[in-house]
Amino acid sequence: MMKFTLTIWVCSFLGGQVCMPPIQSPVMYNSWYECSRAAHQESLKMMSKFGYKVVNRDKIAMKYMCKEIKTI
Repeated sequence: MMKFTLTIWVCSFLGGQVCMPPIQSPVMYNSWYECSRAAHQESLKMMSKFGYKVVNRDKIAMKYMCKEIKTI
């Protein structure tokens, strides 16, 4: 059976691209669809925590990867 793990990077695109260390979700997803949706939902939560001023000032954006892994 295949599962997916989610990794999100918080990046600043101010004068290039600098990203913080990756954040690995403890949740295993059953499909690419579920993982990708979770990535967008988590990204919105993170952006809300940073706030309008910081996101605009530092040009914050999220990158994500859903990695397929085999499970037993």
